[in-house]
Order: sequence, then C-alpha cells, then structure tokens
Amino acid sequence: MRVDLSGKTALVTGGARGIGRQVCLRLAEAGAVVIINYAKSADAALSLQSEIGQNAGIFRADVSKEDEVRAMFDYIKKTHKRLDILVNNAGVIKDNLLIAMEQSEWDKVLDVNLRGTFLCSKYAAEMMMANKSGRVVNIASVAAVKCSRGQTNYAASKGGIVSFTKACAVELAPKGILVNAILPGMIETDMSARVRKRAADAIISAIPLGRIGAPDEVAALAVFLASDLSSYITGQAIPVDGGMTVS
Repeated sequence: MRVDLSGKTALVTGGARGIGRQVCLRLAEAGAVVIINYAKSADAALSLQSEIGQNAGIFRADVSKEDEVRAMFDYIKKTHKRLDILVNNAGVIKDNLLIAMEQSEWDKVLDVNLRGTFLCSKYAAEMMMANKSGRVVNIASVAAVKCSRGQTNYAASKGGIVSFTKACAVELAPKGILVNAILPGMIETDMSARVRKRAADAIISAIPLGRIGAPDEVAALAVFLASDLSSYITGQAIPVDGGMTVS
C-alpha cells in the first residue's frame, strides 16, 4: 500500500538528526514538501536539505521559545501558504537522580519536550483549521509508561505529551485534524548512545524482539499516521518498542 503525500507540506521539529531525519526522508519520498526545523544542528540540516533536494526547506528555531516558533510559522505561511502535517519530534534528555536533579535540568527537558510540542501544535492547528484537515504526530517515548531511574524529568515530559495528544485529538477532531503519538523504545540514535553503551545487554534482554530499533521503524509509522491511510485513527499512543512495554 503506497503512501502518497504529493501536494502536502510538512514540518518536522528536530528534523536534522536521528528519528527526525528519517521522518523527513520518508515524508519527502512520499511526495511531501518538508520543512526541517533545527535548533543547533545547522550542518546536519543543510546536509539533509541537500540530500532531499528541492522539496526541502530549513528553519532554525528553538521550539521552547514562542517568538521563534511564531517566526517559523510566519515563514511557512509566507513561503508555503499551508501546513498539512506536523511532526513534533524535537526533544532533549538530561538524566539525573531525583534528589540530585537541578531545577535547570528539569526546566530544560520540560521546556523543549512539552512546551515545544504545545507551541508548535497551537500554531499548526491554526493553519490546519483553514483547510479543515491536518495531521499532528507527536514523538513521545515508552518512558511515558515504562520508566527508568534518573528520568523523572524526561518521563514527565513524555507522559505529558501523551495526555496532551489525547486532549488535542478530542478538541481538534471536529476540525478535521487528527492527533496521535508514537512511543519509541530503545532506538539507535545519538541521543540514546550513552545509555546503549553503558547497558546494551540489559536493554536488549528486556526487549522481546531481542534488538535495538532503527529510526526508520519509527519513521514508517509517522508517515502512515500523516497519511490518509490513518483517517480513522486519532488520540492514540502507539509504542514502537520491540515489545518492551508488554514484556
């Protein structure tokens, strides 16, 4: 079954690396025009834009800052006139034990992961309502439902995204906008490298499929949820975790 996103415009936050990068590639392969958002990875964003070609644009914005998010959506309105797909992928991780966690570590993770999802969804919904259709895909984490030590900030942010997804789905469904979340498990990205290096064997032993996941396995679901093939799915939080959350 072929996904056809021709004529669609998509924004992927944190799109230059890891899961976001693969989502951008998959969306472009399906025919969408893709705006690659980044905060710090300028070289990676430019490289990805070059790889995709004329169907890609880039925009630097810290999604936790409303003025920068507003500027990004003003750019989309001016250059593309519409937005059909938003993938809220931008995220950070700052693990620490609860009693040692600094306020700055808590704030940074909640600001980028949760506030960023809120801000981008708010401005995207406004644009999508004009066309009475749209798709929002929020990249959460299995940490929302299966927590690890040292991740109170990360788990709170991702759990918040799941609840936010469900509330948005109810609110936006009458406007033709579908909102879903993906909960990746242990995926081979730069963000997970330190954890994988420290405890790869223990992690793999907890995964029924017995391996680490690939970014493309998350991206495939993101593109499906962004397409018309998912027209009766909204408010869902779907794990892509090799069975980790049911083991």
